[in-house]
Amino acid sequence: MAESQAASREVAVVGLDISKWAVLAAAKQDKQLSWVVGSNANLPVLPGTLDAVLCLFGFPVYGEFHRVLKSGGLVLQVDAGPDHLRELREIIYPELKPEKTRSEAAPEGFKLGASEPVRHTLTLTGQETIADLLAMTPHLYRASAEGRERAAKLNELTVTVDVVLHHYTKL
Repeated sequence: MAESQAASREVAVVGLDISKWAVLAAAKQDKQLSWVVGSNANLPVLPGTLDAVLCLFGFPVYGEFHRVLKSGGLVLQVDAGPDHLRELREIIYPELKPEKTRSEAAPEGFKLGASEPVRHTLTLTGQETIADLLAMTPHLYRASAEGRERAAKLNELTVTVDVVLHHYTKL
């Protein structure tokens, strides 16, 4: 694409979350993005209108992604790896469940472009920051009251960020 064409191309970004509270919080962060409450099972988007779908720690519904993507459209999916937030999970749960085996096969109607692991550590300081991390995960609801209490007492926590990026192209 010529540079002048790329510079004049408009980008519209729509964020979606099933939580009304998450959408309200996200909308306050960046006024240039549009946010809607919805589900991946029934995206509020016309068929064949999106260039890309970004699915972060969500529940992918590939048939629905296929419906809304243009031909050649992209799905970038970010999934938790086996050690994602392991240190936090070791604090809030009495024992960790074994990791599920994931298929590397591309979903129907898509071609797998790449899968890439990304891993680093992150140190969180302050009880509020650690509580914010826990609140943005499903672990807040899965952990026992005792596990949440152990996490609430922490003033510092170093966690492993372990994710896998999957890149799919619509056939």
